[in-house]
Amino acid sequence: MTPPIIRHHSGPPATPPNNDNRIALVLALLVHGLLLAVLILNLNWRTETPGPVEVQLWADGVSPDATPPKPQPEPPKPQPQPKPQPEPEKAPEPPPPPPKPEPQVQPKTEEVDPEIALQEAKKKREQEEQARQAAEAAKEKARLEDERKQAELKEKKRLEQERQAAEKAAADKAAADKAAAEKKAKDDAAKKAAAEKAAADKAAADKAAADKAAAEKAAADKAAAEKAAAEKKAKEEAAKKAAADKALKDAFRNDALGAAGIPGGTADRNQTGGAGGRDAGYGAKVRACVQPGVAYPTPPRSGAENPTAEYQVKLNTSDGKVTAVTITRSSGIPAFDRAIESGIRRCNPFPKPSNGRYEPSIYGEYSMY
Repeated sequence: MTPPIIRHHSGPPATPPNNDNRIALVLALLVHGLLLAVLILNLNWRTETPGPVEVQLWADGVSPDATPPKPQPEPPKPQPQPKPQPEPEKAPEPPPPPPKPEPQVQPKTEEVDPEIALQEAKKKREQEEQARQAAEAAKEKARLEDERKQAELKEKKRLEQERQAAEKAAADKAAADKAAAEKKAKDDAAKKAAAEKAAADKAAADKAAADKAAAEKAAADKAAAEKAAAEKKAKEEAAKKAAADKALKDAFRNDALGAAGIPGGTADRNQTGGAGGRDAGYGAKVRACVQPGVAYPTPPRSGAENPTAEYQVKLNTSDGKVTAVTITRSSGIPAFDRAIESGIRRCNPFPKPSNGRYEPSIYGEYSMY
């Protein structure tokens, strides 16, 4: 008999149900009634006179099922004796009367034992109880298996959510670190450009002061005419070069490469071709070289806002190859600034000015529209 399954439920103990003996009493009466009906139906209440019984008799105890006799050894042959004298024949005796047939005994119908019927009913109830308990055990096992699968699914879902959250946190941290590094690099570049500009301004101021002092000294020192003339010529050339550099820087800031609204979303600032004059066609050459390399999806223009970045390009004066690119003033859009820098680096070497001489440093602007 299968032992009952013990179920455990977490929580406060359940209130024991009220015992109702009336149902048990009714069920007991029904069972006894059914048992009595079975006994009544199985009893044979008819009385019959037993019929004749046929019995077969076998001589010498021989029956169809008897074991055959063992063979006896053959006795020795008797010696021949003299023939006796024949006796007179006797009259034959009458045959014996045939035996009367004995009455046949009819087997009695077996009566059902109430104890056996009770045992069988009890056995049947036990079998039904075992079947019910087996069904409940299978149902409980299926329920536990379903709960286990549900728990596994919940655990997998929780682990997947934790993994996704960790990946997102790592991606956000990496993006924040990258943005911080880019900002620091831009700030350092801006500080460096400002320091270089301050140094250049100080050098220009010092040089201007020296030029002024040299001019005053040359005017005062009339005795050494040749020496004064040579010094004056050298100073004038230096002054011209400084003025040309300043004009070149201003030209990059103020001269337009082309009209605004060029297809592709560009409008640049131009520069002079070199000391001693303006090169109107050089700006168009630089624009045609830089613009194809600026890969930036330009959004539709709204209002008068036009993001513009200022840059400085250092060139090799021998072949015009780009040695350094610095964004001196950001457009406010980091991706646009990077696209401008990439377009400048792809223009390598820079177009050659019409005077045939590359400037070591070129300043310019690049606008989105």
